[in-house]
Amino acid sequence: MSSVLKRVCSYLFLAWMLASTAIALVALLREFALPWLGILLSAAAPLVNRVLPFDRGFSMNMKVKMPLVSLFVMLGVAWVLLTVPERSWPLWLVLGTLGSFLLDTYWASQDDGNV
Repeated sequence: MSSVLKRVCSYLFLAWMLASTAIALVALLREFALPWLGILLSAAAPLVNRVLPFDRGFSMNMKVKMPLVSLFVMLGVAWVLLTVPERSWPLWLVLGTLGSFLLDTYWASQDDGNV
């Protein structure tokens, strides 16, 4: 049962990243606003890593997985938090991106230990 939930979580993660990237691109094309750049950075980094793996491993201390992708996600979240003027769509999209990234990276991609 746990592996099914992890697979569903992984699919929802990819769907959220695709939706956030598409919404950010459309919003940037309609009107240029700084918070949308942060969403684009935080949502596109995990997608690019799935298509063209540029970060596969652990950091030096073995606690942070995918340090480059995590760096881009955190920079995007910080960018949105610094530039968003009020509670609006960019804030909720980037918080969803952060939450789904953490769930997928640290829970859904883990092996259950079943042999």
